Amino acid sequence: MTRERATLVIQTLFVLLVIGGAYSFAMFQGGMGSWTIFYFIVPFSLYALSIVLYPLKRMTVSRVIQRPLLGIGETTTVTIRVERTNRFPLLYLAVRDLYCEGAASVTHQETSKLFIIGFQKEVLLQYELKGRQRGEHHFSDVQLEIADFLGWIKKRETIAAEGESSLLIFPETKSIQYVPIGSYHDKGTARSPFSLIKETTVATSVRDYQQGDRMSWIHWKSFARTQNLMTKEFENKRGEHVTLLLDAKSSETFEEQIRFAASILKEAAVRKADLTFLTTDADNDAIGTIAGEGQLRKALTQLARLQPLEEARAKQPNYTVALQGAGAIVIISGNPDALFLRAVLSASRAQPVFCFVVRSGTEPIPDYVERNVRTAKSLGVTVQMLSDEQFERSFQEVAKA
Repeated sequence: MTRERATLVIQTLFVLLVIGGAYSFAMFQGGMGSWTIFYFIVPFSLYALSIVLYPLKRMTVSRVIQRPLLGIGETTTVTIRVERTNRFPLLYLAVRDLYCEGAASVTHQETSKLFIIGFQKEVLLQYELKGRQRGEHHFSDVQLEIADFLGWIKKRETIAAEGESSLLIFPETKSIQYVPIGSYHDKGTARSPFSLIKETTVATSVRDYQQGDRMSWIHWKSFARTQNLMTKEFENKRGEHVTLLLDAKSSETFEEQIRFAASILKEAAVRKADLTFLTTDADNDAIGTIAGEGQLRKALTQLARLQPLEEARAKQPNYTVALQGAGAIVIISGNPDALFLRAVLSASRAQPVFCFVVRSGTEPIPDYVERNVRTAKSLGVTVQMLSDEQFERSFQEVAKA
């Protein structure tokens, strides 16, 4: 028997004892005063016993979250609706949403409210939540409580709410400035922005027109000669495609790494970059071409849910497959160990590899991280140490290196 059930049994016995005591007093004492006390107590006692029998579990509880996807600092409204099938008069109904604190904080009203319900069949509880920390925030059940007039009986039930049960808070993002960083063509090398638009200055051949091709790519001379629409083929810029690889191993700067990756992804979506996003967690699929709101939301959702992997239990993806066709490879890590880098370099097929090692503010760099950085440089990886304040100019620093 649970504690709440035991309390309810004790309260019920108390009410029965009150009724029995009042009746005994009236019988033995006699007189109008004694019976008046008894008849005064009976209605309240019977109502208290009806509260014991009231089917609180049959109430329907639903939860609606206005915006189940939030960014840091954004707010959403949570609505709890409680409905019942009868109009039995209740003195009050206390509704409390047992949400778990941590990822979000209440900014307006409270997560509990006391309703003087009477004969009403429906009540609404509303409050606002503000995104505070990235992650997937799961709501608990809703607690309902009713009581009699004199507080003799208090009945509580915890009911699972229908509808939304989680709130996803995207990681915080910062402004990132792209600069030229090791991009090159199939024929010869050139320094150019690593992620941006397709090279359309050098046409190498023509092909049949396909739906979705730009009008500016149509080869009008061929159309005038053959009356068939032909599209120009341009020289492929191998550095145009970028693979962003997030090292998800547990580290002291894991949250900063998440924030840096989210900032790059957001900028890539704005610039319509040909970018593939990948983590070292094999359970997460690679997300290619972060060029629209849908793909960006999918990538940010993955980042919001990502938890640091313990090295002993980490299951890394098959880099030979994951990095197939990759251009420049940009790694974000807190501790780039040699085993991880060798696996990436082996699958990179001589593509340029850059590694941003995120450190925590002005705190000294641990010795084991410094050793791994020296090893990474000896393997031919371009390494750049940076803190949260240096995210905006990170690519500029790499270009100078």
